[in-house]
Amino acid sequence: MRKLLLNLLIIFGAAVLSGQGGPLWAQTPPNPYFEATVVFDKDYFDLGEEIGATVTVANISNQDLLVNKGFLAKKFYLQLRLIDPAGRLLLPKTTQDSTEFPDAPALAVALCNGIPTQVAAYEVWPAGWSVTQHADLRDHYPIKFPGRYSAEVQLSVMIFKLERCPGDIKDYHFSGVVKSETTTAYTQGTNNEVDVIPKIWLLNWKDGLYLFPGIAVAIWPQEGKTVDDYRRDHIQLNNVEAKEVYELHSYLRKKDYLLAIFDKQEAINSLGQVEENMEYPVVISGMLTNNEFFGGGQKIKIIRIF
Repeated sequence: MRKLLLNLLIIFGAAVLSGQGGPLWAQTPPNPYFEATVVFDKDYFDLGEEIGATVTVANISNQDLLVNKGFLAKKFYLQLRLIDPAGRLLLPKTTQDSTEFPDAPALAVALCNGIPTQVAAYEVWPAGWSVTQHADLRDHYPIKFPGRYSAEVQLSVMIFKLERCPGDIKDYHFSGVVKSETTTAYTQGTNNEVDVIPKIWLLNWKDGLYLFPGIAVAIWPQEGKTVDDYRRDHIQLNNVEAKEVYELHSYLRKKDYLLAIFDKQEAINSLGQVEENMEYPVVISGMLTNNEFFGGGQKIKIIRIF
């Protein structure tokens, strides 16, 4: 009986701690003061095209906020967590001026209710006011590898209380990092690096209906490279591994190239939910023998013929 009661208490305690949305210690309440968003100009960028993104940071509260001084002057597009197709975090080429340095002056001291209190410099962020910035990310991040990029804004901010002593570093509403939702976009590589055959895919492939099982992708070595510089054991179309890789010769281009074969059903299913008469980006990627990444992207169109 005691064992049964103990088990019930453990189950009840786990239910209370987990709640409907998961464990309480894993839940992070939404920031009630401001929100940040990042949006790419489009879902797919062609070769050489500006990779535009818009970052917006808005005061969504119904009151003016006191934030750490200099926050509103930041270049928010330099505060991105930008991940390239190889899974690498890209750091901005340039950094913002920082007000934090080793020989910074001590914080000011103000009398709050007659008590000396350390206060930080702050500025007023009016209620409902937002900051919107647009940038070509190529100007600020080393975007070289074609494929899928994901971006998320991450902003450090301190929001001070108004009630007792504005700027009091020990008495604040919020201090930490606020993150936006993650957004994604695709970029195309060099025009002659990969060639997907065919560029029109049939919706019926999702059900395994096709005469020939393979999608062919020609991979042309980069300038100064040969087919021997390419690893053939890890060539992917989106997240699908090549079934076979052949070395061939083009008499027209007078050079050797690789031909990777992918399963049609696996390839079209890697696109997720697709609709007929719509275009979708396909990314070919892999590694060179020196562990550098290579790849390219192209658009394909989905149709239905039966």
